[in-house]
Amino acid sequence: MSKSGMTRNDWLRFASVVIVFLGSLALLYPFWPLKSIVPLGLDLQGGVRLVLQAQGTEGMTAAEKVDTLDKVVTILSNRVDQYGMANAEIKRLGNDRVLVNIPGTANPEDARRLIGQTAMLEFLKVVTAGTSANSEVSPTSSAQEVLRDRDGIPYVVETEPLLTGAALSDARAMTSQSVQQAGQMYIAMTFSQDGAQQFVDALSKLKVDDRLAIVLDGVVYSAPRITDSIKQAAAQGWRQVKDTTTITGRFTPQEARSISIVLRAGALPVAVQPIEENTVGPTLGSDSVRRGAITLVSGFAIVLAYMLVYYRTMGLAAASALILNMLIMFAALRLFHATLTLPGIAGIVLTIATSVDANVVINERIKEQRRLGKPPLVAVKAGFHMSVSALIDANATTMIAGLILLLVGTGPVKGFAITLGIGVMGSLFCAYVLCRLLQEKTWIGRHIPARVSSQEN
Repeated sequence: MSKSGMTRNDWLRFASVVIVFLGSLALLYPFWPLKSIVPLGLDLQGGVRLVLQAQGTEGMTAAEKVDTLDKVVTILSNRVDQYGMANAEIKRLGNDRVLVNIPGTANPEDARRLIGQTAMLEFLKVVTAGTSANSEVSPTSSAQEVLRDRDGIPYVVETEPLLTGAALSDARAMTSQSVQQAGQMYIAMTFSQDGAQQFVDALSKLKVDDRLAIVLDGVVYSAPRITDSIKQAAAQGWRQVKDTTTITGRFTPQEARSISIVLRAGALPVAVQPIEENTVGPTLGSDSVRRGAITLVSGFAIVLAYMLVYYRTMGLAAASALILNMLIMFAALRLFHATLTLPGIAGIVLTIATSVDANVVINERIKEQRRLGKPPLVAVKAGFHMSVSALIDANATTMIAGLILLLVGTGPVKGFAITLGIGVMGSLFCAYVLCRLLQEKTWIGRHIPARVSSQEN
């Protein structure tokens, strides 16, 4: 690139290209494998797709249903984020369903357990308890009910909870360090200040040797006896009981972690029932990645070859623009943590075509001006000037269409819209900044493949 004749605007163009190029390379390091650069969707790396039906929404108004489902989406999103299930997509589907896509999960059963658990935590006073699963116990009033623990042992409990999970501020899976229970998992719960005060009030209603059942989603996990030391601690105020309560129950590490997560995220406002479930295996996902990569590379190579053959030296500018636009595309996907799906790959392939479309329009305008006998540099400047309005109109309509798809489309359609939008903006930048700089300030602009009019001096 010749430094002579470089104006301030030229230097700004050059600096912007260098910054974008180096910034894209930095974002894309280490360049491979693809899933380490851009998060892959369910269709590319496998995972679980669930459609959940909200229960008990029949009597709600339309606004109440929307509000309830929004709460479900928020709580489920918090759960999967804390569990480490990256790039999950959770959204409303209609007025009573929720769509859950969790790509790359190694254990679909963990995902189903985490998503499907209502996490209704209650502390209930035990009226009487059986000694085995065959024990026969029954409530003596309508204010009582029978619940069972995970071994099937029945408990008669009061239906009105003394405390609920809303009183918690934290819950953590812990490993016991005691000699008798070394290595066993338990859930350590921490109450908020208001919750701890509610717990103190609840303990004041119980006597020594009463049992308090800790119930999660209708299952008794433990039913410890109220000791004199607990009563004395409660009498000293909420600080003494804020972080002294645990849930035991022969948990596996996975179960303990899952329960602690759902308790931290909170209970769902309504129960949800899976009505549709699809598991995409990693083999299918890997095959999709391979086919998508082949499509991208082959389409990229064909377009590059066409531009170089048809436009010769001018095609070098178009090829440079296309390469930079692909770097911008993937760098933007990583920067905004966008998930790449099969429709997203389709959007990238389409972007390859739209990227050179701008260069085709510009190059044809330049050739027209050159045929009229104008000097190369004048023809280049005139070609860029004459193509501005046409390219802005064409790309603006494409951006509008992509925006509509982004706003009203589902996950895969959104992936297509995102890649298309990024590609359109990137192609305009590359055409009017990089290509113009190369054609005006290098030898490329002096070799225009067009027959010059005989009127040229």
